[in-house]
Amino acid sequence: MQKRKIMMMMVVLVFLAGCAYNIGLVDTTYKMLKGSQISYDTAMKVAADLYRQGRITDREKETITAVGTVYSDAHNTAVRALADYQRTKDLADQERMSAQIEIATRALSKLLELLTPYLEG
Repeated sequence: MQKRKIMMMMVVLVFLAGCAYNIGLVDTTYKMLKGSQISYDTAMKVAADLYRQGRITDREKETITAVGTVYSDAHNTAVRALADYQRTKDLADQERMSAQIEIATRALSKLLELLTPYLEG
């Protein structure tokens, strides 16, 4: 009987540890996506302001908009995948989320790279 109680406690502890990991992953990923969304919004507002000032051309605006669209699409897909993962805890949803976060991160980096020359000195 004692062994059975110990085994049940171990199963419960493993289950709780798995839940804590998933909650931590979901919370951390949500915060990261929220932070990247704020960076994206700020970058696009800066780009719009630079365009209104005539400091970027129509061609540069098109490039910035295209990169911004890649970010936005990947970000939104990552958010949906995160919601799916939170619900299912399925590895495929986690991998889809990670892949979209990687695409969004590259696009956000490119967007910031495009705007950096206008923000320096």
